[in-house]
Amino acid sequence: MKFILLFASFLLLTGCWNRVELNEIAIISATGVDWQDGKWVMSYQIVIPKAISSGTSGSGTAAVNVFSTEGENFRMAISKASEESARRLYFSHNQVVIISQEAARKGIAPLLEAYLRNHDSRETVSVFLSKGNARKMLEQLIPPEQIPGAAVQRMITNEETGSAAFRQMTIHSVLKELLSNTKATGIPGLVLAGSGKSTDSVDEMGKTSTPSKVRLNELGLIHGDKLVGWLNDDQSRGVMWLSDNVDKTTVSYSCAENKVGPDGSSVRIMKASTKIQSVPMNNKWKMKVKIEAKGVLMEYSCHHDLTKPKEVERVERKIEEEIKAIALGGWKSVRKYKTDIMGFGNIIHEQHPKLWKESSGNWDELFPLTELEISVKMKVESTGMSGRNFKAAQEKAGS
Repeated sequence: MKFILLFASFLLLTGCWNRVELNEIAIISATGVDWQDGKWVMSYQIVIPKAISSGTSGSGTAAVNVFSTEGENFRMAISKASEESARRLYFSHNQVVIISQEAARKGIAPLLEAYLRNHDSRETVSVFLSKGNARKMLEQLIPPEQIPGAAVQRMITNEETGSAAFRQMTIHSVLKELLSNTKATGIPGLVLAGSGKSTDSVDEMGKTSTPSKVRLNELGLIHGDKLVGWLNDDQSRGVMWLSDNVDKTTVSYSCAENKVGPDGSSVRIMKASTKIQSVPMNNKWKMKVKIEAKGVLMEYSCHHDLTKPKEVERVERKIEEEIKAIALGGWKSVRKYKTDIMGFGNIIHEQHPKLWKESSGNWDELFPLTELEISVKMKVESTGMSGRNFKAAQEKAGS
C-alpha cells in the first residue's frame, strides 16, 4: 500500500508539463489472461486508493476491483477497456500476470509480444499459471494484505528463499529462457485450495479463517510458447536442484538403512550449489551433476549419538542419498515431456559450441536420452544442543 500512496503523492505534484492526474487513471496491480470461446479475455485488478487509505480501512470496502475485456488479440482486448472503465489503464505498477491453463496451451507468445511493445509494462512482473480461470484468481482476497496482487508477489518471494519448490519467474526471465537454445521454461502454478467457495467478499475477511486460499501448486512446463505438462511440488524441487536454483530449503530423510524418503528427520539447507559438466558420448550426452550443500539439523528421530563424528557422517550420507533421489525424481518426470527447463542445452552450447551445432537441430529427441551422473556432498554444520533425539534422551534420563 505504501507504494500506492507514494505514487499518488507524485502524481498530484503541480508544475509537471506531462503529469498524470490520479483521478484519470486506473492503477493495475495484477492482470489475468484467459482463452474463452475463441477469444482472449483480459482481466484487471484495479486498486481503489480510497479503500486503502487509513481513513476508510475499516469501511468494509474491498481495496481492489476486477473487470474483464475480450478481443481477438491482446491489444484489441486491452483497448476495449475504455468501454467499461472511465479511466485509462495504468500498467506501470502491475506486479503479477496470471495465465490460465487454456490460454497457456493456446500459446503465451501474444502476451510476451504485448509486453515487448508496451512502454508502460515492466519486465519485472511475476508470471504464474492457473489450472482454473485466471479472473477467479484475481478476485480472491488474501488476508492480511489488502491488495491481492501484492500478496501473491510476496508468496513467491518467500517460497523462493524458504522452500525452493518454485522460483520467481518474471516476464524478463520467461523471455530469456524461451529465447535461449532450449526454448523452454517452467512457470509456477496457483490454485484455489479449501472448500472451493471464493473469498471474494470483504465479509469473509472478518472471520478467523477464510473458506479458500490462494496457494502455489505445481510447475507448468512451457515448450516453445505452449504449456505441455505439469510437475508436482516434489518433482519441481528436483528440477530446482538440477538447475542450481536452490537457496534455502528443508530436506526430510529416513534413518532406516536402504530407505529413501521422509521419516521424521529433517535438515535445513542454508547454502547449496549445483555445477554441471557436459560430456559427449556416442551421439548423445552425459551430464555430470555435482551438488554441494551445507545445513543444520532441525529434527532428529534416529537412535544414534550425534556426539560421535561417525554418526554425523552417517547422517550426512543419508541426506546426500535423499537429495540425489529428489534430483533424479525431477529428471525422470521432466524428460518425458522433452522439455529442457533445466537448461542442459545451454550448458552444452557454452561448453561445446561446435558439437552443439550438431545436436541443436534434434535436441528435443536427444534431451530425453541424456544420461545423468549425480554426486552430492553434504556438510552438517550444526546438530543442535543434544546428541540424541528427545525420546532417547528422555529414556536415558529415566534409567
